[in-house]
Amino acid sequence: MINFSSIANIPRIIFNPKLLQPSLTYQNFNEINFELLKTKHGIKYIVLDKDNCISADKSSRIYPLYLQNNWNDGLLKHFPLENILIVSNSMGSSDDPGFSQVHQYQRNYQLDSNTSSILPILKHNYKKPGCQSAIIHHFENTHPNSNVKSEHIAVIGDRLFTDILMANQMKSLGVYLQQGVMLKKSSPWIMLEQCIYNYVFLH
Repeated sequence: MINFSSIANIPRIIFNPKLLQPSLTYQNFNEINFELLKTKHGIKYIVLDKDNCISADKSSRIYPLYLQNNWNDGLLKHFPLENILIVSNSMGSSDDPGFSQVHQYQRNYQLDSNTSSILPILKHNYKKPGCQSAIIHHFENTHPNSNVKSEHIAVIGDRLFTDILMANQMKSLGVYLQQGVMLKKSSPWIMLEQCIYNYVFLH
């Protein structure tokens, strides 16, 4: 479905293109240095996109090469599961009736990771970048004795107009994955975002 939350921000982006500028850029999830996020940037909480970030598009599983490598050896080594939140504009959104995609993804994670832990996935009414308050509210609920600040959150994703825009609006750390899971990107929006990144932020 159309992401009105992202479209509504186009005038702001035209006026201030730096809203789309990531703080850090990696090719894919396996390249992220989670120790650096924690020690150098003071990150305490991780927000992850799903499609083409930690999963293949429309997949109900974490991409195996990520799960077997940087998920366990990087992410979970430095951040407990309760400090991690998956935020998708498909799974857990208004496009996911009854949150069936959420439940399937969580079941698959338990099977693939041989764990009883429930993977935190945001259930939200407003798509990125419009679910900022829901993200803060989630971490405040899971950490009632902590002072949750947006500058302690890293938002990781492959989309400038949703993930990185939201990170900058929250004053969080935006981590942009240029390649993601898919080797070929045919979406006109993704191609546009790649052009913006290459010609605006790399020149």
